[in-house]
Amino acid sequence: MGRQFSHLLGAVGMLLILLLWLSLLNPRNADHLVDRAAGSQHEYKIVLGAALLSTVLSFIAAIRGSKWWYIGIALSSGTLAFFTYTLSV
Repeated sequence: MGRQFSHLLGAVGMLLILLLWLSLLNPRNADHLVDRAAGSQHEYKIVLGAALLSTVLSFIAAIRGSKWWYIGIALSSGTLAFFTYTLSV
């Protein structure tokens, strides 16, 4: 796996994080989008799956690409923790 591909994986992971945080700005539209994609019973799986995927992609980018991607791991892990806590309460 080349460095460019690792950076691309990290960028996709950060795009997922951006979409998750932007969903908090307009929760009605985000809820409608996820309901259409997976149904109202499985929306937590979509949100937590995206946060977990972002963490994994950032981790791959940090190992294969640049050490600056460790900041991306911290952001992804924080997002995963935030949304896990929010959805469990």
